[in-house]
Amino acid sequence: MKVLRTVKKAVKRKQIAVVVDGPNMLRKDLNVDLETVRRIIMDVGRPVISIVILDRKAPEKLVEAVNNAGFKPIISAGKVEVDFTIAAMDAIYMEKIDSLILVARSAAYLPLIHKAKEKGKEVVVIGTEPGFSIALKKAADKFVSLSESTELSPPETEGEEEEGYEEQYYADLEEDKGLEGDDSE
Repeated sequence: MKVLRTVKKAVKRKQIAVVVDGPNMLRKDLNVDLETVRRIIMDVGRPVISIVILDRKAPEKLVEAVNNAGFKPIISAGKVEVDFTIAAMDAIYMEKIDSLILVARSAAYLPLIHKAKEKGKEVVVIGTEPGFSIALKKAADKFVSLSESTELSPPETEGEEEEGYEEQYYADLEEDKGLEGDDSE
């Protein structure tokens, strides 16, 4: 009977898709650990899709580390942002997916969050400083800033006006352009 209860609990867990922006998150200077990301993911639900989008310049050791952490590496032949968006959109349109986890910092992915919510998906964003978009944090249902903690947080909206939301989005996009450099080609 105890085994049956355990199985039932496992079946009721949220089915999630995880998409990681490799070049902008898995950089030496950010010190992002995929094992920490995996633990956070497991708190949200059961990962059905766990992929890391990497650019064609990704070292073999990074590809191996991604595999060893239980993620599927996808090497982008073109722009990482395009492949990231395609992977996220595929997940958004999968009926079996309840939640979408985006491991990213860029405000450029804000439209993905809106589309996922429009389709009834819960959205969690995992990012880190510097350059973790405020607009991305606010648009998500929950977010984790790896530079601060590994706990899920709801977006901070108390006492804040929505008016500055669009301006913040464009400010974050400008900041992203300065941070990306050659990593996203």
